[in-house]
Amino acid sequence: MGKTDKYRDPNVITVNDVQVLSISKEWKLVEARDRSEQIIILVIEGRASFRLDQTGGMLNQGDFMVISPEDMQEGLALLPITENIYVCYVALFAAHARKERDGWLINEVMLPIQGKHHIETISLIHHHIEQLHLAWRKDHFDQATMQILFLKLWQAIMAGISLQEKKTDRQQLLQGIAEHMEQHCEETFQIEEMARYSGMTPTLFYQQFKEYTSLTPLQFINRKRMEKACQLLVAEDVMIPEVANEVGYRDVYYFSRMFKKIVGVPPYRFKKSLQKKIAVLHPAIIGDLLALGVSIQDLIPVWEKHRQKRPYSQMEAATLEFDLYRLHQMEPDLIVGTDQVTPWFEQLEAIAPTLLIPFKTTTWRDHLQQVAAMLGIAEVATSWLNYYDLKAVAARERIRKKIGNETVMAVRAWDGGARIFGARRRKISDILYGDLQVRPPVGTDQFAFLDIVSLDELHDFQADHILLFDERKIRTDVRKHRLKGNVHRAGVYPWLHYSALGHEQAISEALTHLAESQECTKKESGSSIFLRPQVCDND
Repeated sequence: MGKTDKYRDPNVITVNDVQVLSISKEWKLVEARDRSEQIIILVIEGRASFRLDQTGGMLNQGDFMVISPEDMQEGLALLPITENIYVCYVALFAAHARKERDGWLINEVMLPIQGKHHIETISLIHHHIEQLHLAWRKDHFDQATMQILFLKLWQAIMAGISLQEKKTDRQQLLQGIAEHMEQHCEETFQIEEMARYSGMTPTLFYQQFKEYTSLTPLQFINRKRMEKACQLLVAEDVMIPEVANEVGYRDVYYFSRMFKKIVGVPPYRFKKSLQKKIAVLHPAIIGDLLALGVSIQDLIPVWEKHRQKRPYSQMEAATLEFDLYRLHQMEPDLIVGTDQVTPWFEQLEAIAPTLLIPFKTTTWRDHLQQVAAMLGIAEVATSWLNYYDLKAVAARERIRKKIGNETVMAVRAWDGGARIFGARRRKISDILYGDLQVRPPVGTDQFAFLDIVSLDELHDFQADHILLFDERKIRTDVRKHRLKGNVHRAGVYPWLHYSALGHEQAISEALTHLAESQECTKKESGSSIFLRPQVCDND
């Protein structure tokens, strides 16, 4: 028998063992019984954490693993998260045989897919497993029958993976189309043309696009045009007809009507209201002003740099301490802060009209509406919140389809400990457990936050997914703690930034971590308030 290290579909199979197991406590498989033996583990029902050599993670219903002998150096362990899990275990040898002129050439092969995968067609797979298991349990089974039954099972598995990959490919295709439309929003797009490019019928493309973006293709392109128009109106000294032409409208009156319909106010009022120099006394309010369309160039950050977190501590203008005289010298048109500086309200009001928001007793939505009202564009805040809610609903559905009822927990790590954010912590719970409606782990609904001395204590909560916030300089080593669940590295921003823009960008990151990616144990996000967040970037 020859030997090759090629991964390919086998046409010769020898089945060594078939078991259908009900597991209620830790189950271990120490090692393969032969250096060429391969193992397939399929979860029929339930949920468990697994440990395989130096790696680990979660296995849910429909998940399966193909394990080569090289991956079984330290064995496999399964620990049920649900009361019981039902697992199919198959051990086998695989080879590929072909007829040569001088005889048969037979090469041992590794199954063409390795590692963890997921299939939706679990009922069909279960049927093939039952047939294989029944044949195995007979006193006098023959390998020819076992080979036929296994190859049927394997074909069903490969078909299930192909179906899942098509769903993923469709999401990537829709993302690419949406990005192209955003970058070229001034152009004209036809649904029939986009559908033909995507390989879908116009009706299916329309439905899938709306599910992905929360808007129809026409609504999406109009909104992107208006977002670009907002930037032009406040950033450049241009006339409204020029802006209309720049974003694809030849009729300025039609542009003005569409602008008011989508943004909330006419373009001339938007331009006049936002072209103001605004002193900002609290970093979170920056996110509200940017969400409303204020240019970053018109903002004067006024806070103590050493007390602020990134990215605010890195802002060039954030070297100013709270100094009334220096603030007066800057001649702002408006001043916006929080009730923390209420004792100085009269002095601030003497410099410029001042709004002090009761920060901790009101929500980020209230903050946005109060700031908008001060600027004279309350309708813009209403429009922004309506669109945010649409995006949150669309994100919620995409995440639900990906992770179902799995639990999600947010944790911030630092040198010497970590903080678990409970369901009563508004910065996190508003997004995860409110807008996105994911499930918190049992026990976390009883507190706002809980400080722990070691990440090992996270095991007590048995979370399916852990959003781990840590700074790049800390680089928490999650592998040594063998955390149960999928660990998604994320930056502190935008998750702990209590503002409109922070929530909007957190929705985008949640989609990347929970709806689009697999396990992100080696990846981390780094964001800027001035840029769309780049999540799960390689270190």
